[in-house]
Amino acid sequence: MEFLNLQIEERTKIFINNALLTNRGFNYYVDWTNVNGYNEFMVEIHAMDILIGCKDDNDFKDKFITLISKLPHVVLLFPFLFGLAKDEREKLYRNKTQLTIIQDELNCADHLIYSFSKNTKYLDDNEIEIFYNFFVRMGLKNLYQNVIEKSTLDYIIGVLVGMDSNGRKNRGGRAFELATFPLFEKISNKYKLILLTQKQFKTLRTFGFNISEDIANRKADFILLDYKKKKAINFEVNFYNGSGSKPEEIIDSYINRQNDLKSVGIDFALVTDGKCWSSASNQLSKGFRHLDFLLNFYMLKHGMLDEIVNKIFFNKNNG
Repeated sequence: MEFLNLQIEERTKIFINNALLTNRGFNYYVDWTNVNGYNEFMVEIHAMDILIGCKDDNDFKDKFITLISKLPHVVLLFPFLFGLAKDEREKLYRNKTQLTIIQDELNCADHLIYSFSKNTKYLDDNEIEIFYNFFVRMGLKNLYQNVIEKSTLDYIIGVLVGMDSNGRKNRGGRAFELATFPLFEKISNKYKLILLTQKQFKTLRTFGFNISEDIANRKADFILLDYKKKKAINFEVNFYNGSGSKPEEIIDSYINRQNDLKSVGIDFALVTDGKCWSSASNQLSKGFRHLDFLLNFYMLKHGMLDEIVNKIFFNKNNG
Protein backbone atom coordinates (compact mmCIF):
# COMPACT_ATOMS: atom_id res chain seq x y z
CA MET A 1 0.00 0.00 0.00
CA GLU A 2 1.25 3.49 -0.91
CA PHE A 3 -0.04 5.67 1.90
CA LEU A 4 1.11 9.00 0.46
CA ASN A 5 -1.06 8.49 -2.63
CA LEU A 6 -4.25 7.90 -0.62
CA GLN A 7 -6.95 10.51 -0.16
CA ILE A 8 -7.15 12.22 3.23
CA GLU A 9 -10.38 10.36 4.08
CA GLU A 10 -8.71 7.01 3.38
CA ARG A 11 -5.66 7.83 5.48
CA THR A 12 -7.85 9.04 8.33
CA LYS A 13 -9.84 5.80 8.25
CA ILE A 14 -6.69 3.64 8.23
CA PHE A 15 -5.24 5.70 11.07
CA ILE A 16 -8.30 5.35 13.32
CA ASN A 17 -8.94 1.68 12.51
CA ASN A 18 -5.38 0.78 13.49
CA ALA A 19 -4.92 2.91 16.62
CA LEU A 20 -2.69 1.30 19.22
CA LEU A 21 -4.01 0.10 22.57
CA THR A 22 -0.68 0.70 24.29
CA ASN A 23 2.59 2.51 23.72
CA ARG A 24 4.71 -0.06 25.55
CA GLY A 25 7.09 -2.32 23.68
CA PHE A 26 9.40 -4.99 25.11
CA ASN A 27 12.11 -2.39 25.70
CA TYR A 28 9.83 -0.42 28.05
CA TYR A 29 9.88 -2.88 30.93
CA VAL A 30 13.62 -3.37 31.49
CA ASP A 31 16.40 -1.33 29.98
CA TRP A 32 19.05 -4.04 30.08
CA THR A 33 21.79 -1.52 29.36
CA ASN A 34 21.26 -0.33 32.94
CA VAL A 35 21.85 -3.84 34.31
CA ASN A 36 25.60 -3.55 34.22
CA GLY A 37 28.65 -2.24 36.03
CA TYR A 38 29.47 -5.41 37.94
CA ASN A 39 31.59 -7.22 35.34
CA GLU A 40 34.85 -5.71 36.52
CA PHE A 41 34.23 -7.19 39.98
CA MET A 42 33.61 -10.81 39.01
CA VAL A 43 36.47 -12.16 41.14
CA GLU A 44 35.22 -10.26 44.17
CA ILE A 45 31.62 -11.29 43.49
CA HIS A 46 32.44 -14.99 43.49
CA ALA A 47 34.69 -14.55 46.51
CA MET A 48 31.76 -13.06 48.44
CA ASP A 49 29.89 -16.35 48.06
CA ILE A 50 31.99 -17.74 50.92
CA LEU A 51 29.75 -15.78 53.30
CA ILE A 52 26.48 -17.29 52.05
CA GLY A 53 24.66 -19.27 54.73
CA CYS A 54 27.37 -18.81 57.36
CA LYS A 55 25.16 -18.83 60.47
CA ASP A 56 27.83 -18.75 63.17
CA ASP A 57 28.55 -15.07 63.91
CA ASN A 58 32.18 -15.60 64.90
CA ASP A 59 32.88 -17.73 61.85
CA PHE A 60 31.14 -15.16 59.68
CA LYS A 61 33.30 -12.34 61.00
CA ASP A 62 36.49 -14.36 60.59
CA LYS A 63 35.62 -15.11 56.97
CA PHE A 64 34.69 -11.47 56.35
CA ILE A 65 38.02 -10.22 57.75
CA THR A 66 40.02 -12.75 55.73
CA LEU A 67 38.11 -11.88 52.58
CA ILE A 68 38.45 -8.13 52.88
CA SER A 69 42.11 -8.39 53.89
CA LYS A 70 42.99 -10.36 50.76
CA LEU A 71 40.61 -8.53 48.42
CA PRO A 72 40.09 -4.93 49.60
CA HIS A 73 38.07 -4.12 46.47
CA VAL A 74 35.32 -6.37 47.83
CA VAL A 75 34.01 -3.24 49.56
CA LEU A 76 33.22 -1.81 46.10
CA LEU A 77 30.46 -4.41 45.84
CA PHE A 78 28.65 -3.14 48.92
CA PRO A 79 26.84 -0.32 47.05
CA PHE A 80 25.44 -2.92 44.64
CA LEU A 81 24.16 -5.01 47.55
CA PHE A 82 22.05 -2.24 49.07
CA GLY A 83 20.90 -0.83 45.73
CA LEU A 84 22.76 2.47 45.45
CA ALA A 85 21.99 4.27 42.20
CA LYS A 86 24.55 4.01 39.39
CA ASP A 87 25.51 7.68 39.36
CA GLU A 88 26.06 7.66 43.12
CA ARG A 89 28.20 4.51 42.85
CA GLU A 90 30.36 6.09 40.18
CA LYS A 91 30.92 9.21 42.26
CA LEU A 92 32.01 7.04 45.18
CA TYR A 93 34.36 5.02 43.00
CA ARG A 94 35.98 8.17 41.57
CA ASN A 95 36.36 9.58 45.07
CA LYS A 96 34.12 12.50 44.12
CA THR A 97 32.01 11.91 47.20
CA GLN A 98 31.74 9.66 50.25
CA LEU A 99 28.81 7.78 51.72
CA THR A 100 27.51 9.73 54.71
CA ILE A 101 25.05 8.18 57.16
CA ILE A 102 23.56 9.86 60.23
CA GLN A 103 23.44 8.25 63.67
CA ASP A 104 20.66 8.79 66.21
CA GLU A 105 22.40 7.25 69.22
CA LEU A 106 23.50 9.50 72.06
CA ASN A 107 27.21 9.97 72.71
CA CYS A 108 28.00 9.17 69.06
CA ALA A 109 29.02 11.33 66.17
CA ASP A 110 26.12 12.62 64.11
CA HIS A 111 27.64 11.27 60.92
CA LEU A 112 29.51 8.18 59.80
CA ILE A 113 31.50 8.56 56.60
CA TYR A 114 32.60 5.68 54.36
CA SER A 115 34.97 5.75 51.42
CA PHE A 116 34.50 3.40 48.44
CA SER A 117 37.26 4.71 46.21
CA LYS A 118 38.71 2.45 43.53
CA ASN A 119 42.10 3.81 44.52
CA THR A 120 42.00 1.84 47.77
CA LYS A 121 44.82 -0.73 47.76
CA TYR A 122 45.00 -1.73 51.42
CA LEU A 123 42.76 -1.65 54.49
CA ASP A 124 44.21 -1.68 57.99
CA ASP A 125 42.60 -3.48 60.93
CA ASN A 126 40.66 -0.40 62.03
CA GLU A 127 39.28 0.20 58.54
CA ILE A 128 38.28 -3.45 58.25
CA GLU A 129 36.44 -3.21 61.56
CA ILE A 130 34.65 -0.08 60.34
CA PHE A 131 33.52 -1.87 57.18
CA TYR A 132 32.42 -4.91 59.17
CA ASN A 133 30.30 -2.66 61.36
CA PHE A 134 28.89 -1.09 58.19
CA PHE A 135 28.12 -4.55 56.77
CA VAL A 136 26.23 -5.49 59.93
CA ARG A 137 24.31 -2.24 60.39
CA MET A 138 23.35 -1.98 56.73
CA GLY A 139 21.73 -5.42 57.01
CA LEU A 140 24.16 -7.11 54.63
CA LYS A 141 25.29 -9.65 57.23
CA ASN A 142 21.69 -10.78 57.62
CA LEU A 143 21.37 -10.80 53.83
CA TYR A 144 24.19 -13.33 53.55
CA GLN A 145 23.20 -15.40 56.57
CA ASN A 146 19.48 -15.68 55.87
CA VAL A 147 18.44 -14.38 52.45
CA ILE A 148 20.91 -15.18 49.66
CA GLU A 149 20.94 -18.93 49.08
CA LYS A 150 23.20 -19.58 46.13
CA SER A 151 24.85 -16.67 44.34
CA THR A 152 25.95 -13.09 44.96
CA LEU A 153 25.92 -12.51 41.20
CA ASP A 154 22.27 -13.57 40.84
CA TYR A 155 21.33 -11.29 43.73
CA ILE A 156 23.15 -8.29 42.23
CA ILE A 157 21.51 -8.80 38.84
CA GLY A 158 18.14 -8.98 40.59
CA VAL A 159 18.84 -5.73 42.42
CA LEU A 160 19.84 -3.96 39.21
CA VAL A 161 16.75 -5.21 37.35
CA GLY A 162 14.59 -4.08 40.25
CA MET A 163 16.18 -0.65 40.30
CA ASP A 164 15.68 -0.27 36.57
CA SER A 165 12.06 -1.41 36.81
CA ASN A 166 11.54 1.21 39.48
CA GLY A 167 12.74 3.72 36.93
CA ARG A 168 9.95 2.91 34.49
CA LYS A 169 8.18 6.11 35.48
CA ASN A 170 11.10 7.92 33.86
CA ARG A 171 10.50 5.91 30.67
CA GLY A 172 6.74 6.47 30.69
CA GLY A 173 6.95 9.62 28.62
CA ARG A 174 9.43 7.95 26.30
CA ALA A 175 7.58 4.65 25.90
CA PHE A 176 6.32 5.36 22.39
CA GLU A 177 9.72 6.72 21.43
CA LEU A 178 11.29 3.46 22.62
CA ALA A 179 8.70 1.45 20.68
CA THR A 180 9.36 3.30 17.44
CA PHE A 181 13.15 3.46 17.74
CA PRO A 182 13.80 0.01 16.13
CA LEU A 183 11.88 1.11 13.02
CA PHE A 184 13.94 4.28 12.65
CA GLU A 185 17.13 2.34 13.29
CA LYS A 186 16.28 -0.17 10.57
CA ILE A 187 15.40 2.51 8.05
CA SER A 188 18.62 4.43 8.73
CA ASN A 189 20.65 1.27 8.16
CA LYS A 190 18.69 0.36 5.05
CA TYR A 191 19.22 3.71 3.33
CA LYS A 192 22.62 4.56 4.90
CA LEU A 193 21.24 7.61 6.68
CA ILE A 194 22.44 9.14 9.94
CA LEU A 195 19.97 8.75 12.82
CA LEU A 196 20.01 11.23 15.70
CA THR A 197 17.86 10.75 18.79
CA GLN A 198 16.99 13.36 21.40
CA LYS A 199 19.38 15.94 19.99
CA GLN A 200 19.03 19.70 19.80
CA PHE A 201 18.70 21.07 16.28
CA LYS A 202 21.93 23.00 16.67
CA THR A 203 23.65 19.60 16.45
CA LEU A 204 22.90 19.75 12.72
CA ARG A 205 25.34 22.63 12.38
CA THR A 206 28.16 20.09 12.67
CA PHE A 207 26.75 18.47 9.51
CA GLY A 208 26.71 21.73 7.57
CA PHE A 209 23.09 22.77 8.15
CA ASN A 210 22.28 26.45 8.68
CA ILE A 211 20.24 26.34 11.89
CA SER A 212 18.69 29.57 13.15
CA GLU A 213 18.76 30.57 16.80
CA ASP A 214 14.96 30.32 16.85
CA ILE A 215 15.10 26.53 16.74
CA ALA A 216 18.71 25.82 17.77
CA ASN A 217 17.93 24.73 21.33
CA ARG A 218 14.77 22.76 20.55
CA LYS A 219 15.13 19.02 20.95
CA ALA A 220 14.05 16.47 18.35
CA ASP A 221 12.85 12.94 19.06
CA PHE A 222 14.41 11.61 15.86
CA ILE A 223 16.28 13.14 12.94
CA LEU A 224 17.20 11.26 9.77
CA LEU A 225 19.78 13.06 7.68
CA ASP A 226 22.09 12.85 4.71
CA TYR A 227 24.76 15.51 5.19
CA LYS A 228 26.09 15.11 1.63
CA LYS A 229 22.69 15.97 0.19
CA LYS A 230 22.05 18.50 2.97
CA LYS A 231 18.68 16.94 3.63
CA ALA A 232 17.11 16.12 6.98
CA ILE A 233 13.74 15.30 8.44
CA ASN A 234 12.58 15.54 12.04
CA PHE A 235 10.19 12.86 13.31
CA GLU A 236 8.29 13.68 16.49
CA VAL A 237 6.54 10.75 18.16
CA ASN A 238 3.74 11.05 20.69
CA PHE A 239 1.08 8.81 22.18
CA TYR A 240 -2.21 10.10 23.58
CA ASN A 241 -4.76 8.08 25.52
CA GLY A 242 -7.39 10.77 25.84
CA SER A 243 -6.04 12.85 28.71
CA GLY A 244 -3.90 15.95 28.68
CA SER A 245 -3.55 18.04 25.54
CA LYS A 246 -6.56 18.53 23.31
CA PRO A 247 -6.33 17.20 19.73
CA GLU A 248 -6.62 20.65 18.18
CA GLU A 249 -3.77 21.95 20.35
CA ILE A 250 -1.63 18.99 19.32
CA ILE A 251 -2.17 19.46 15.61
CA ASP A 252 -1.76 23.24 15.70
CA SER A 253 1.50 23.02 17.64
CA TYR A 254 3.01 20.64 15.10
CA ILE A 255 1.83 22.68 12.15
CA ASN A 256 3.80 25.56 13.68
CA ARG A 257 6.80 23.29 14.21
CA GLN A 258 6.73 22.17 10.60
CA ASN A 259 6.66 25.80 9.43
CA ASP A 260 9.62 26.70 11.67
CA LEU A 261 11.66 23.76 10.38
CA LYS A 262 10.81 24.34 6.75
CA SER A 263 12.14 27.90 7.08
CA VAL A 264 15.61 26.39 7.59
CA GLY A 265 15.22 23.61 5.01
CA ILE A 266 14.33 20.71 7.32
CA ASP A 267 11.33 18.48 6.69
CA PHE A 268 8.96 17.31 9.41
CA ALA A 269 6.78 14.28 10.18
CA LEU A 270 4.46 13.58 13.10
CA VAL A 271 4.04 10.02 14.31
CA THR A 272 1.20 9.89 16.80
CA ASP A 273 -1.16 7.24 18.13
CA GLY A 274 -3.55 6.29 20.90
CA LYS A 275 -7.25 6.31 21.80
CA CYS A 276 -7.37 10.09 21.79
CA TRP A 277 -7.60 10.12 18.01
CA SER A 278 -10.62 7.80 17.75
CA SER A 279 -12.87 10.72 18.63
CA ALA A 280 -10.87 13.38 16.83
CA SER A 281 -11.19 12.51 13.15
CA ASN A 282 -11.74 16.17 12.23
CA GLN A 283 -8.41 17.10 13.77
CA LEU A 284 -6.74 14.18 12.03
CA SER A 285 -8.11 15.42 8.71
CA LYS A 286 -6.74 18.87 9.52
CA GLY A 287 -3.39 17.29 10.29
CA PHE A 288 -3.38 15.41 6.99
CA ARG A 289 -4.22 18.63 5.14
CA HIS A 290 -1.55 20.82 6.74
CA LEU A 291 1.23 18.43 7.73
CA ASP A 292 3.31 16.94 4.95
CA PHE A 293 3.62 13.64 6.82
CA LEU A 294 1.22 12.44 9.50
CA LEU A 295 1.11 8.76 10.43
CA ASN A 296 0.61 6.31 13.28
CA PHE A 297 2.55 3.22 14.31
CA TYR A 298 0.68 0.93 11.91
CA MET A 299 1.47 3.21 8.96
CA LEU A 300 5.06 3.71 10.12
CA LYS A 301 5.52 -0.05 10.34
CA HIS A 302 3.79 -0.96 7.09
CA GLY A 303 5.68 1.11 4.55
CA MET A 304 4.96 4.79 5.01
CA LEU A 305 8.35 5.41 6.60
CA ASP A 306 9.97 4.00 3.47
CA GLU A 307 7.77 6.22 1.32
CA ILE A 308 8.76 9.33 3.29
CA VAL A 309 12.46 8.51 3.12
CA ASN A 310 12.29 7.86 -0.61
CA LYS A 311 10.47 11.14 -1.23
CA ILE A 312 12.75 13.30 0.94
CA PHE A 313 16.13 11.78 0.19
CA PHE A 314 15.69 10.22 -3.25
CA ASN A 315 12.98 12.41 -4.84
CA LYS A 316 10.71 9.40 -5.39
CA ASN A 317 6.97 9.82 -5.13
CA ASN A 318 6.34 6.34 -3.76
CA GLY A 319 8.13 3.42 -2.11
